[in-house]
Parts: sequence; C-alpha cells; structure tokens
Amino acid sequence: MAKMIILNENEDILDEIFSKEIVIFEDIQGSKIYVNWDGENFTIKPKSLNAEPINIVDLALQRYYNKAINFLYSLDDRIKSLLPKNWYFCFEYFPDNQPANIDYDYTPKNNLILTGIYKGKKFNYSVDELREYSKLISTDYLPIMFKGKLNEPQIEAVKYFINTSVVDLEYVFGENNFGFFFYKLLNPKCDSSFLMKDDFQDNIEKLIVRIDGKDKSFQILNPLYERISGANNTEFTEIYSLLLVNFLDYCQLIDLDAIPVSGDKRDIMYINLISRLYNMYILETEEDIDTFEFTIPKFFNKDKFKINTELIENKLTKSHIADNPKLEYIFKVILGSFNKERKKPIGLFTDKTLELFNIFVNKLNKKIDHALGKLHEDELSQNGLLDFDKYYNIKYDVDGSGDVYPDVYDEFEAPSDKKKKGMDKKDDDTFGVDEDDIEDIKKRDGGFL
Repeated sequence: MAKMIILNENEDILDEIFSKEIVIFEDIQGSKIYVNWDGENFTIKPKSLNAEPINIVDLALQRYYNKAINFLYSLDDRIKSLLPKNWYFCFEYFPDNQPANIDYDYTPKNNLILTGIYKGKKFNYSVDELREYSKLISTDYLPIMFKGKLNEPQIEAVKYFINTSVVDLEYVFGENNFGFFFYKLLNPKCDSSFLMKDDFQDNIEKLIVRIDGKDKSFQILNPLYERISGANNTEFTEIYSLLLVNFLDYCQLIDLDAIPVSGDKRDIMYINLISRLYNMYILETEEDIDTFEFTIPKFFNKDKFKINTELIENKLTKSHIADNPKLEYIFKVILGSFNKERKKPIGLFTDKTLELFNIFVNKLNKKIDHALGKLHEDELSQNGLLDFDKYYNIKYDVDGSGDVYPDVYDEFEAPSDKKKKGMDKKDDDTFGVDEDDIEDIKKRDGGFL
C-alpha cells in the first residue's frame, strides 16, 4: 500500500493535485480486516496483509470477530463463486459503533465497509468497483465526500484551512467542527457525516484524497482530533506477566506427558490442553486468587472481548469462567499467551524466564504434534486450519465499545521496571521455574503464589 503524503505539511503539491480529477472520502475508523475466499474457506487477516490469519484460538479468546465470521459464511454460494480466489477484500469492520477512537451513531451495513481490493500485486480503489462488489457482498463502501475536480472557491477554502493555525481553527469552526467544514464545502447537500444521525462527526481524524486512477494517497489531517488513551499501562503489564510467571511455575511441577490431548484440529487440541492445565492450576490456587486484589483492564469488561465459550469444550473451564471475572481473565491471559514463542520479555519477565516460557511452549507444541501425527499435520497445513462454517456456529451478544486486543501478550509486550507492592501470599507456596528468578519476583511482589 502506497505511503500517504500529509497535505498539511506539503502545500507545494496542492496545485498539482487540485488540477486533476480526485476522490475525497472520510477516513473511517473501524477494525481493518483482509478477507479472501479460496473456493472452500475464508481467510481473514487482521490489521495487515502480512498478519497471520485469524484462527480458532483467536476466536476463542474473544467475541470480537463473531459478526464478521457469521456474516461471511452466511453468504449465498452464488455470491461466493463470484469472488476471485486470488483477491483480498479490505474491510473496515465494526463489531459495535466504537471499534477505535470515534463513537459513531450507527454501524455500517452488515458491520462492514469495503475500502479496497488487493488483486495480488497492488491495491485497487476504483469507486465503481468498490460500489459493485459492496453491492454484491451486501456491505457499505467508502463514504465518498467528493468526486471530480474542485472549483476555485473549494480550492481556496482547502488552502485556507491548511494555512490556519490550530488556535485560529477554533475561531474558523465556531460551534461547528472539521467534519461540518469539509462536508458543507465538498458536499453541501449532506446533513450529516457517515454513520451519524443528523450530525457531523466532531472527531474525524483525517480526510483521504486520491487522484483518480493512480495508486497514490494524500491526507488532510484534523489538528483538533483527540485519540482515546490506551489501556496498556505498567500496572496491567506487571499483573499480566505475574499471572504468566505463576502459571508457568506451576506447570514445571506437573507431568505434561500424563495429560491427555483431545480434538481433531491443532487449535482445538491447544484449547483443550490449556483448559485441562488451567483447571489443575485453579484447583491448586483458587483460594489465593480470591484474595489477590488486582484490576482487570477495562477493555475486558466489554462483551466483545469476553471469552467465546461456544468454542470451549471443557465444562469445568466454562464453569470457572462463568463463576468469576478474575478466573475468566486469567484464562484469557493463559490461552492467549502459550500458543507461540515470544521474542521479548514483558513486565516481570527476565531473559531467563522468557527462555523457560519458550521451552514450555515448545513442549506443548510437540505434544500436540505427536497427537496429530505427522501425516495429519501436513494435511492441515495444505488444506488450511480454518473451516469455520463446518466446525461451529458462533453466537454473540450485544457488543460494547473499546480497542482491539487480538493478541493478549503482544498488547503488553513492553519492558517495565516499575515495582508493585501489596500482593500478599503465604510463604509455603513456591514453584520450580528458576529459584533465583522466582524469589526475586516474590520479593518485589509480596510473594503472590
């Protein structure tokens, strides 16, 4: 995808751009997903084409993608047959009306906005083609504010905006805002901005300008845009890493070979194995967890970030999740962290703890590999791991609002040396990861577990 040039900082190219046929649209803040239909299954990648496809473990961790998965697999076979097999369709996905920083009044048609099509070598943003495929798939498409050549008053107004200081912009806008200014300038018949009810969005981050037929984009930034502060802070990072250390420490004391593995797919085997380990861990530590006071991140209280219990087979695990928000959060932390090796320490992790973490991840993977058998594993890699419509039918409740946290570990992957206090624990509970590391952590954190 071509790099966007900020017009606020590059006034010298304005005349060249505004002398051509252009398309201007509001930058919509959904959750970006890239969707491919290979003739049998959908591949869905979050955030980037370079990302790993969403798998069953990702879906078990949260209900965030339920609506998109359900809708895509509900498409008629005739419609799916018309989707080129080597294309990726880029959507802005809305699990609710605030997937990021902007609070909208509505969600788009079937929770999706088609914003681009990747045809194997480059992206295509043809308005006509986006309109055609969005109509076929039954979604919205990019909210076009303007298409054509700007007239002289419009060009002068845009230049005036770009050359006005932030302080003076408040005077220019008056009781109105960035959205009102540009919608009335470019499309005066509009009474509201996209996904808004009789109003203009007051926190649009930017407008996108494209020269018709060229793979180059420009941005007009809103200097008054306000970003919601993230929930990733030192306290959550240290609590998160402490939960991982304690679970990892407990797992050093058990005979992993003695624990059965069930399921017919790698992801399902992983979920079932983690569920068994989690149940054993809770049996040993539930009393201490009850007395351990920690704050669950606010985002986790949103329905869309809750565990997808439809994908959890273990009844005891489901019972723990239903009984106690702390136990549900701990399961989310564990399930979302031990499915792959990690490169960087987080929070209370040392380099040695990270090494032990990765050793245990490898043990889990080898156990699952053995259960699958090499032939079955090769078959899965060839045919794809996802077969959503045949394997299950996800149900969902009404979602809340908040940011996306598809990978729990990555969201907290930031070193921290802030010390936590006040986590009381009995002296007789010790673990066997590495005595020096664990003792150091206990001294810092009051000896929890």
